[in-house]
Amino acid sequence: MIARGTALGLACSILVGSAGAAQGPVGPNLGPYDIRLFPTAAAPAVTGSARLVFADSPFGVAVTADGHARYDVRVTAAGLPAPTSLGPYTTYVAWAVSTDLAHWVRLGPVANGMSTVGPVDLDKFLVVVSPESSLVAAHAGPTVLHGTSPSGWLQSFLTHPLFRGIPD
Repeated sequence: MIARGTALGLACSILVGSAGAAQGPVGPNLGPYDIRLFPTAAAPAVTGSARLVFADSPFGVAVTADGHARYDVRVTAAGLPAPTSLGPYTTYVAWAVSTDLAHWVRLGPVANGMSTVGPVDLDKFLVVVSPESSLVAAHAGPTVLHGTSPSGWLQSFLTHPLFRGIPD
C-alpha cells in the first residue's frame, strides 16, 4: 500500500516531469497557458509548443456569448520539413480538436518559427499540426505535432474501458 503523501508526491512528479521536461521552443518551464507539442513518427525531429493568448476583445478578456473563453493559439515550431516530403501537401495547418476526436476546427496555417492561429473557444481540446492541401476544410494529412490544452492535463482516463480491462 502506498502512503497518501507518497502517492501525492508521485502524481505531482509525473505532472511536473511531463510538463516541465519540455525542450525546444518552450524551454524548461511551462506556464498555465502553454502547451507542449509532441512530434510523431511522421516527423520525429520536429519540435514545438503553443501558447494560448486571449483573442482580441474591447473588454480585455474574450468570451463567447455563452461564457467560453476565446483564445488565439500561438504555435512555435522548428524542424518542419517541406510539406511535399510527407505527401501531396502544400502547407501545415493547426487544428483544435475535441478530446473525443469528433470535432476538428481549422485554426490556420503554421510554418517554422511563430504563427498565430485561432480563435478557439473549446474548454478542453488538443492542438494538432498536420500537412494539408492549402484550402482544405477537413483534416486529412498525417499528424506531425500534437498536445493537450492545460484544461485537459488532469483528465482521468481511468474510466475508459481500456484501462479497466473491459474490451470494447
